[in-house]
Amino acid sequence: MTDLLLDYAKEKWIDGKFKEAYDLASTAKELDPYFLNVNNLCAAYRVDYVVETKKNKVGQTDLYAILGLNPYDTSLTIDTINSTYCKLVKLVHPQVLSSPVAEGALRFITIAWETLTNESTKETYDVRNGLRLPRNIKRLAHQTGTDQRDQVIRVGMKRCRPMEDSSWMICAKC
Repeated sequence: MTDLLLDYAKEKWIDGKFKEAYDLASTAKELDPYFLNVNNLCAAYRVDYVVETKKNKVGQTDLYAILGLNPYDTSLTIDTINSTYCKLVKLVHPQVLSSPVAEGALRFITIAWETLTNESTKETYDVRNGLRLPRNIKRLAHQTGTDQRDQVIRVGMKRCRPMEDSSWMICAKC
């Protein structure tokens, strides 16, 4: 039964129905978790499903979701990203899993790892996707002891100043 589900999942993957392929592989894993390569196939189908469906605010593939990480986790470190990467690579490497889905999954996992372990590309990715403010904004707010929203100057609002009773920006000429 498990082998039939995995064959059907492969057909769905070939047709481009990644969610259905992942669901079928997950069902096969629940039925027989000790079946040959079922964990590996499930992980590879999950990566393709995430790449296809999980988009961030900008509409790009969510690199944190590919690795199965929460971008808002305060305990997320480079070591955590590296260990998650190693676990996924051991599951989906083409030498371990001889399937066409493994090659694509490994490529996406490697792209996510390369981006998120390099500090400068990670900061650029996080700022572009609205996950955090640029470092210079945080430093400025920390040095002055004021709220970060007071320090952010929006494009086209350079003449504006904060209102006395709130942190919202208003134009002095309005």
